[in-house]
Amino acid sequence: MAILCCNAWRKAYFDGFGFPETPGVPTDDADAYQLNPRHHWLFNKLQVAELQGLRAGPFGVPPTVEPLFAKPIYNLSGMSVGARRFDTIAEFESTLRPGMMWCEVLEGPHHSIDVIAVDGKIYWLCSTKGYPLDKGTWDFWHIGVSIEPKIEARLRDFVARNLGDYTGALNFEMIGPAIIEVHPRIAVQWIDLYGAPFVRALHKLHETGLWPDSLEQREGYSVVAFAPPAFYPPPPAEIWSRWRATKDVTYLQLPSYAADGTFKTLGMPEGGMRLIVINSTQLAPALALRAEVVAYYLGNHDTKGFRKTHGKDTLREKATVAILPD
Repeated sequence: MAILCCNAWRKAYFDGFGFPETPGVPTDDADAYQLNPRHHWLFNKLQVAELQGLRAGPFGVPPTVEPLFAKPIYNLSGMSVGARRFDTIAEFESTLRPGMMWCEVLEGPHHSIDVIAVDGKIYWLCSTKGYPLDKGTWDFWHIGVSIEPKIEARLRDFVARNLGDYTGALNFEMIGPAIIEVHPRIAVQWIDLYGAPFVRALHKLHETGLWPDSLEQREGYSVVAFAPPAFYPPPPAEIWSRWRATKDVTYLQLPSYAADGTFKTLGMPEGGMRLIVINSTQLAPALALRAEVVAYYLGNHDTKGFRKTHGKDTLREKATVAILPD
């Protein structure tokens, strides 16, 4: 049974496990949708909102709140495609089209929470806190953080009430105590930080329906840089090897392109494409490596239209930078 992944860079990570090629373990929404026909409703963000009693509705039903947040009811490409805030109902109704939904603006930290459920009961949970930037982009994610007991209780109740017939991985996106998205898959961006025993246990779960009694909980960071959509060729082998050898860094991922060099992605936020993902057990070396990667591409490519979201001082002092179009 293969672990499916649409991104060639990420697929190379799973190839090292030598799993059989029979399809079975999804890590992307398109595969998760096709492999879970009884649970297609999980991808319906409006239904997820309504199950929690949030103030929400489809485009065409007059909103009852402002400001409000809008997004596609279905979006299997991820990356916050088409999602944005509106300050007034009039602005929303003059801009959006069918297929979208509105919802009350939610406040609080953003968490991506992976769980393993067996017949509606959660056996494993790992919470990751995201630190957002502008236009749907992210600075970094902190994996293995604690969550409030009331948030964990809400997750366990949601799974018990609605997914008693489900066994497998689930990924919950949450803002504060509210669930905004549910995916019948793992969050693949930082799965290497969960460790090889977790990957093997996930594979076995899909074969047997069984989960081990205990797995080591790990902490780490997933640091991201964004750039305008374009072709960014891989660096020379010696530079790539130096980046990969950075202490505490566990995984690097650059963009995937079609054979002709055109940009290949399922989706991207308004702020641009992910230039690189750096996973690490420590934050400081990942931030420093991101600064080096950004400097490399700024120095080797046309920088017209680039801007640093935090300014040069922040890049020099903290190395927290994303590249975005003007």
